[in-house]
Amino acid sequence: MSSEPLSASDQSNHASARVRSMLERVLVPLVRVLVRHHVSFNTFSDIAKQAYVRVTTDEFGLSGRPASKSRVALLTGINRRDVSRIQADADAADSLEMFGPAFRLVSRWIRGDNYQDEHGDPRAIPLEGPAPSFAALVADCCPDVPATAVLRELLHSGVCMQTDAATPLLELQQVGYVPREDVAAKLDLLGTDVAALLSTISHNISEPDAPLFQRKVSFPQLSPAGIQALLRVASSDGQDLLRRLDKQLAPLQSDDASGRFAGLGIYAFVEDADTDGDFGTTRTSDTSLD
Repeated sequence: MSSEPLSASDQSNHASARVRSMLERVLVPLVRVLVRHHVSFNTFSDIAKQAYVRVTTDEFGLSGRPASKSRVALLTGINRRDVSRIQADADAADSLEMFGPAFRLVSRWIRGDNYQDEHGDPRAIPLEGPAPSFAALVADCCPDVPATAVLRELLHSGVCMQTDAATPLLELQQVGYVPREDVAAKLDLLGTDVAALLSTISHNISEPDAPLFQRKVSFPQLSPAGIQALLRVASSDGQDLLRRLDKQLAPLQSDDASGRFAGLGIYAFVEDADTDGDFGTTRTSDTSLD
């Protein structure tokens, strides 16, 4: 027996409750990071206000024009004085690099033609000398950072190792850079990776007829042995897939304005038993919301 359709008021209340629940789930892990790094609520509130104004100004104008102060104030509930101040500061805001120097260096090492062997794999390189060398990579990717600091981070992270040969060489041990103690780099990852995932979900909500790939498999009561198997498969098979994509797509990058930030992310998650996050029943998720 089918239930009666919800009234417009009930539908609105239901949607509001779902949005509130979604927002709480997103914010709990984020606030955990913010508090750990001594970011106050006032700072978070200021940044959130800036994001509201800039997104509304850029994306919710009329007739293809940026939204006016009055329209932004109407849609966001932020007073016109704050809207005016944030809009005036938008052009002067510092631009942030999408990736840090270590990311750029490892990427160049993996993808640079003269840094690959006959099989297309990253070759072992000397510390000094002309390209291909570590000194040349540092000079090209992060000239303002001391080479010794970059080398120390990559060795400590296990990204590369130094051979014991008479003339030491550096060998990549991981096809990618995963920082261990570089907190700034980890926070950069939080910003880029979470933003990319949220952008994908936002696109799939607003463009259901042209969805981007968005899938996961999750288990509400996975055993310790199952968790170990999950992490092992994610590390091996996931890395193999990302490496194949990197080799296939790196030559297709564009140097002009037609290029866009795009990619594929793979992540494993393991939550505590008392977590507030409910990942649902065992299934492979799709892009729908029902």
